[in-house]
Order: sequence, then structure tokens, then C-alpha cells
Amino acid sequence: ESGIVAVINHGRLREGLIPLWAGEGDLPTPSFISDAAARGLADGETFYTWQKGIPELRQALARYYARHFGKTFAEEEFIVTASGMHAIQLAIDAIAGSGDEVIYLSPAWPNFAAAAGVAGAVPVPVTLDESGNGWSCDVDKIASAITPRTKLLFINTPSNPTGWTADKETLQAILDLARAKGLWIIADEIYSLFHYGHGRAPSFLDVATPEDRILFVN
Repeated sequence: ESGIVAVINHGRLREGLIPLWAGEGDLPTPSFISDAAARGLADGETFYTWQKGIPELRQALARYYARHFGKTFAEEEFIVTASGMHAIQLAIDAIAGSGDEVIYLSPAWPNFAAAAGVAGAVPVPVTLDESGNGWSCDVDKIASAITPRTKLLFINTPSNPTGWTADKETLQAILDLARAKGLWIIADEIYSLFHYGHGRAPSFLDVATPEDRILFVN
């Protein structure tokens, strides 16, 4: 079992422990979701479906993104996966292979480095800077970590576990670096609505163009 699973199993039966170990809420699945799942099972919707996801769901995702990010998206831009880690694994597999290097910001959820290893790639951590005011990202440190074998930058913001959230200027600087070096970005923005402020957290969608090499996980 992985390290995080060992931690979870160790704490499961401890009374009074607040479980902050996994990326899940503290409330059960809303009834409108579980009821819809039950109806689907009762209606026989148990067979293989569209490879990229049910078209109606992808259309709904396009509307969701338009509502939160103020831009128009086509359903063809979305792929439905079994989980966020499934999406990350597919993205890494599509970009990096044996011996390639992938840069990620640390501290980080440990499964990303493991996913890079599954793809045969080498995970390269770049440590966020910590101070009394929280965490910050030095883009020059990312630049210094780039080698001829680097294929992509993995940016998780808002970050698990630090809570670091990139501002628009930092996102622009990272994007400019990726453009200059010909690198892909995997933008893990799954916590974009967990933001102390108005609305959502800043996103690469605020600074990117359709031509940029960015794969989003949300």
C-alpha cells in the first residue's frame, strides 16, 4: 500500500480525529446524484459508453467552465475520466516517456510523482518558498530545474497540501517560461473553488490562449 493509504488506515478507527488526509468533503454524496445513479442502474445504463464521456455530460462541463471562467468552450475540449489521478496519469502518458523529466512544485500530493514514475519519467521537485506569510513560488527556481530532457511542468494551484495559490502574475510567468522552452503544462486546478476571496482562484485560463500547450484537470 502507498504511504498515504498507510496513514489513512492508521487513523480510520481513532475517535475524534478530523480526517484531512484525502481530497474529499465531509458530507455524503447529495441525494440528487445518488438518486440519478440508482435510476441509471435500474434503467440498464451499465454498458460501455462514449470513450470521451457521455456527450450531454461534456456539454454540461462546457457550460460549467463558461460560467466560472467566462470563456466559451466546445464539448470536444473535454474528456471525462474516472478520477483526477486518472486524468493526470493519462496526461503524463501522452506527453512524457522513459527518461523524460517532469517538474512539479513541492510539497505535493505524492501520487503525482508516482504517476510520473509509472510513465517511466523522472519526477523533479521544485520546492515552494515558505515564510511567515505562507508559501510562494520562485519561477526562477523552476527555470533552473529545466534540462534538455524536461517535457512538462505540473502545477497544482490551489495546492494540496500547502494551500499555496498562484496569483495571475505568477501564472503568466510560468506560462511564459513554458512557451519559451517548448514545454507542456498540466494544470491541476481541482481546488479552484476552494478559495478565500471573491469567486474562484486565478487560473491558467486567465492568461492562456487556445494555442498554448496546457492540459487542465478539474
